[in-house]
Amino acid sequence: MPTRVNGDRGTYAPISLQRHGVQWVFMPLIAFAIFAFGPLVLTPIAYILSLLVHLSSFGGLPPRPPDPISLLLEPPLLTIALWPFLALYGTTRGMLIEQPEEWRSLRLATIGATLAMSLPGALLLVGVPFDMVSPARDAGQGTGFLCLFFMVLLWIPGAVGWLIGRSIAWLRHL
Repeated sequence: MPTRVNGDRGTYAPISLQRHGVQWVFMPLIAFAIFAFGPLVLTPIAYILSLLVHLSSFGGLPPRPPDPISLLLEPPLLTIALWPFLALYGTTRGMLIEQPEEWRSLRLATIGATLAMSLPGALLLVGVPFDMVSPARDAGQGTGFLCLFFMVLLWIPGAVGWLIGRSIAWLRHL
């Protein structure tokens, strides 16, 4: 029996969509999970690495251990900062339910938007763990600035990636 896309209208997914699957719809959620919970995993590694490669002879302070409260509060803060990934998933899923015949265009748009938002997200993934173990007195301000920056501006590369993906699909359809 074909896969039902929208229970209200009784619409079924096109055969090509059934054959290729819809795993690509979950790309924004996977990227979100990596960028939201990756620093939680990488922070202890960064701390151990900074202990092994300690440069105190150059006048640097020893690294401070990551604060357990910071480790607990960082993922919810990053969840707020990375809201465009969740919005992209919701938009893609909603459009796929309403327009299942447009799945190729939606797939390219989702991939483009996820990649465009993942490039700045990589900066957050790498910067947060080292900021959390920094011995500086006001360490953590960089993470706060990045979170604010992402809350306000991360949707822009996502929208650009979405438009590029849709236009590539449109050009391929010509």
